[in-house]
Amino acid sequence: MPVKAIPKVSIPRNGVSSFVRPCYKVSLQYCNWGGSSQGVRDFLTHPNKLVDRFAQNNKDVMFEILSKGGHPTFTFHYANGQKQAVDVRNLKVGDVARKLQEYMHRSGNEPFKFNHKVLSNNESVRGIWSPFHVAKNDRHRI
Repeated sequence: MPVKAIPKVSIPRNGVSSFVRPCYKVSLQYCNWGGSSQGVRDFLTHPNKLVDRFAQNNKDVMFEILSKGGHPTFTFHYANGQKQAVDVRNLKVGDVARKLQEYMHRSGNEPFKFNHKVLSNNESVRGIWSPFHVAKNDRHRI
């Protein structure tokens, strides 16, 4: 009986082979006539073509521009399945560009405070120890 390999699709992970950008899609939603969308409209129609520069510098990110009513929002889609909507109402062109840059470089995970020197799945290299893991006869033997 021949041995057959089990087909498995590899999961893209950073540090294994090539770099995988965490943010793969950005949806820019703005209103065509609302005052709170003025900064986003200026960002899209800027004479220096700011949105074109972002697209050229980040070719692996898909930009989706939606003209809908309401306040402007940027929705970032991350590779770990998370979505994050950011409110950009009443921001100037520079602030819109900074907000876009900041959220594109995030990983999509919730920010957390890290107080330990080593981040690990196990609390200890040797595992978790308790006196109840040894035989009952040897528990308090010196």
